[in-house]
Amino acid sequence: MKVEDVALQNKMDLTFEQQDKAIKQQLKIIEKLQRRVKAEQRRKNQLASQLKKLTQQ
Repeated sequence: MKVEDVALQNKMDLTFEQQDKAIKQQLKIIEKLQRRVKAEQRRKNQLASQLKKLTQQ
């Protein structure tokens, strides 16, 4: 294996590591956003049911 091949392989490994790290970071952000959306949906449903109860009285 040539020195250039080793250098290229190391560069590719680093790139894959960086991509892996970026993807993991994006997944964390997506999970946080999904939790926030679920919480907002629960809150909206609670408010809707409260409003429904109030209008039925």
